[in-house]
Amino acid sequence: MISLVRQRSYLWVIALGVAIAVFVFLVPDVFAQTAEVAAVGDAGVPTTDIRIFIARLLRIVIGFLGIVFFALIVYGGILYMTSRGDAEKTKTATGVLRSAIIGLLIVLASYTILRAAGLGRPVNLDDTAHIEPLSSALGVGIIQDHYPPRLGTDIPRNTKIIVTFKEPILLDSLLQTGTYDPSASVPTGQMNADNIKIFETASGPLAELDPGDAFESSEVNVSVTTDHKTAVFDPVELLGLPTQTVNYSVFLGPGMLKVLSDGETTAAAFPDGDGYLWTFTTSTIVDVTPPQVESFVPSGGGEYARNIVVQVTFNEAIDPTSATGVYEVSDTDPFVNMEVRNETAEGNPVEGTYTISNGYRTIEFVSFDQCGENACGGAIYCLPGGAEFTLVARAALLSAEPPSAEFTSTGYTGVTDVAGNSLDGGGEYGLNADGVAGGPPSPAGDLEEDNFWSDFSTTASINTDRPHITSLSPDLNQADVSTSIPIGVAFDVGMMMSTLTNSNIAVTPSPVHPMWFVVSGTNMVDTSVTPPVVTGTTAIVNHSIFNDYEDGDPIQLYYPTVNQNAQTSYQICFFPAYGPPSDCGVTETSQSCCRNVVSGSQEAVSAGSCPIPSS
Repeated sequence: MISLVRQRSYLWVIALGVAIAVFVFLVPDVFAQTAEVAAVGDAGVPTTDIRIFIARLLRIVIGFLGIVFFALIVYGGILYMTSRGDAEKTKTATGVLRSAIIGLLIVLASYTILRAAGLGRPVNLDDTAHIEPLSSALGVGIIQDHYPPRLGTDIPRNTKIIVTFKEPILLDSLLQTGTYDPSASVPTGQMNADNIKIFETASGPLAELDPGDAFESSEVNVSVTTDHKTAVFDPVELLGLPTQTVNYSVFLGPGMLKVLSDGETTAAAFPDGDGYLWTFTTSTIVDVTPPQVESFVPSGGGEYARNIVVQVTFNEAIDPTSATGVYEVSDTDPFVNMEVRNETAEGNPVEGTYTISNGYRTIEFVSFDQCGENACGGAIYCLPGGAEFTLVARAALLSAEPPSAEFTSTGYTGVTDVAGNSLDGGGEYGLNADGVAGGPPSPAGDLEEDNFWSDFSTTASINTDRPHITSLSPDLNQADVSTSIPIGVAFDVGMMMSTLTNSNIAVTPSPVHPMWFVVSGTNMVDTSVTPPVVTGTTAIVNHSIFNDYEDGDPIQLYYPTVNQNAQTSYQICFFPAYGPPSDCGVTETSQSCCRNVVSGSQEAVSAGSCPIPSS
């Protein structure tokens, strides 16, 4: 009886092994049916793909069964050796060994099938690097940034959708022909629904990229910034639902065209012919919180070299059409939502360009007055020297439902966030911001109410201090790095945020595989003084999940690079390249430091680029 019970116990283990083998054999077909849905997710879907979860579970089960069958072989061997010629014991031992060997063979076969299905190698979240479709244009491709971010959550229902390209886009690719004025400084019209699709992720199959419930042209208004590089999509109706979260997809189609440098010729924005896709999830709330100023350079009351870049960082994403543009005296419709006034010259605004970067949180002003070149041959632009200035960020006129701002025939009259809420500026240094959008003062020239303002002055000198990298995260040659950890590059001085982009800071995998990455920045601020002073900047690179295995071997490496176009807030480029270790002896004659190797030749640092390996 005991022997019979034992035989049955062996049989159920063998049966379990067979069942696993059959399941593993069939599971690729199941994955093939669910892969597209898993790739884009749904409301509340975790970032870990279901295939990764199942693969991990199978590996655990198969590993456990392998240990069990190995233990049974050892147990059977002991029984056989101690049977001492007893026929019953010998028979039992032989049965145990036979069953255990068959079971172990089934486990090995199951593992072989598992690997053939692409699931047997060590599994990490890195596998999602290969299942994020149509994503690599964010990084090495034409897309510099967008909002909401990839896989963004808790996005307010009244948010706008923003995309910034590295090159100007043909207006007809973004806007429905006949719905906009191409001569307007901020062209505004209806969305080109042939090229752009915004839809609930669950409403249309990703494989066809033809969702059945996408927004029509008339359901989304679009505004394009003056440089035609940033488009703001504003759905007429609120996104999502007040009772539950909703997952949305945004698809930029392969028919979009970019405008080349001659201003007339066009080319495909996505040369691979695929386009770009991302998803985000809305919350159940409507954003009614006005934006505020978080930090600014130059700090109020300070005296700065005249090549300083004026920089204002807000506590949330800002609508680019409300805070970017060009001020030129001869322009019939100049940008005035932000100003750098020369108080020494009767308070006249300085001519120049206002740009947005850093996840749509930082606005920077650079004048038209070229006053020199940096070490890379790039132009340095200056404010008038020996002058006093006032930095102004205007609050917008309020609509009938504050804090929402009024959208006039020429756009917003002041700075608003991506939900259209007017600035809560709070006067000098922003110290009086009270959380309530009061709109601009009357008359508009007064610096009261919710306009933000601050005073500073310039010297006649030009700052030429070059930036140094003080720390890296992950560190040089660091192993076993988390597959989702952002990359951090810390500089010892304040940096120009608009140069900390995925054009100047990149990530190259080896072996090469498609991946997306986007760059933002955080200023290090000394709050012990009033007003606070920026002492350094950390560039932060978010990216697709690292793939740290290739064919089962941990050989995947990643090489972040910082090229010479990364610049300080005084427009000084990152050359000579100089970073940790910081004791490698950079001098005027030996002008480069790359991975602790000093060289005087520009070629040695690849024209200002220094790879920083991270594995």
